[in-house]
Amino acid sequence: MELANEVYAIEPSIVFHAVSCVPHHVLCEAQNITSHPMIILYKEGSYDGQKCKQAKMNVKTILKALGFDNVDGDIDDTGDVENSQKRKTSKKETARVVPFHVYDVHDAWADAALSFEFALHNSIYVENGPLNVTKSKAFHEWVTLLSNTLPPQMTRTHEILNSLLTNFDKSLGGQSEINDLVKQCVGPVEPSWTWRTCTYGDGRAVGYTCGLWQLFHTMSIGVVEYNQNNSNNNLPAMPTRYVADILRDYIDYFFQCEVCRLNFLSMYDTCAFDGCNRLSDRPSLSDKEWHELPLWLWETHNDVNVRLMNERNTADSRDPSTPWESQQACPDCWRDEIGTKSWDKRRCTKFAEYILDW
Repeated sequence: MELANEVYAIEPSIVFHAVSCVPHHVLCEAQNITSHPMIILYKEGSYDGQKCKQAKMNVKTILKALGFDNVDGDIDDTGDVENSQKRKTSKKETARVVPFHVYDVHDAWADAALSFEFALHNSIYVENGPLNVTKSKAFHEWVTLLSNTLPPQMTRTHEILNSLLTNFDKSLGGQSEINDLVKQCVGPVEPSWTWRTCTYGDGRAVGYTCGLWQLFHTMSIGVVEYNQNNSNNNLPAMPTRYVADILRDYIDYFFQCEVCRLNFLSMYDTCAFDGCNRLSDRPSLSDKEWHELPLWLWETHNDVNVRLMNERNTADSRDPSTPWESQQACPDCWRDEIGTKSWDKRRCTKFAEYILDW
């Protein structure tokens, strides 16, 4: 606290937050905190923290690490503020702000998590009364799938998923019951509903549907990871067709964009992109077969985006309807073939695993 107060005396724009690893051990494990006390510094516009031992930090080193380029004068070599004089530091160096399609894995997770919560608040109950048997089954399968496949670092999302699964009968009672379960595990304050990468690049947010695709892609890569782990432990793999059916039913019952829903169902039910052959009904041991799920979803997403681009008559690389993954974000994913663009499946898969940190 003393060090935080000294930094604040020089630069009030810097905000400190203290976290105890006793009640928040999941967060500390996700951040790989192995010793205490630990300071993690974040430059404005960045989600990548710089870990620092408190014993090695003083006011000067903290200000310089955060990009304030003139911290001399009122601070001596030990980092102490002299004569209690408070003088503003010169303009800080702002870290990069992540534009759309230039990915930081935490941005992808954050947008996926935000759309998951937005759907809980707005898309599960759109009619009065509890869910019917068919929708209840689809919702339970979707929540279970996400619980098994999303990265453990998405701690808030996993807390909500665990609460829903533990109290699933209660969640079927209506929107207020879901809201109560969410509040019980993450508190009463709702997110700001500000998506990080899901914008047009000029501040115009598109948000929910873009983040929902992030959630779908993260889940599909997670299925590969889940099956790899199960294979190593002699446990059955999750059939890719089974996963795709769960996704199909979620979109059918809970995605409130009618045109989007009907287009996806039409593609899925008519075996677009050879989905009926590429996706397997059996628990396969083939890593190649598992990867067909994220690749098929990738192609499906691109087909949706091509349709949207044609409707909007745009090929702006900042537009979320630009093919996923854009050539700007992953130039190695795309190749020229006789004047047309096609994409390299192997490199696309590797890129998806990289940006989603699986």
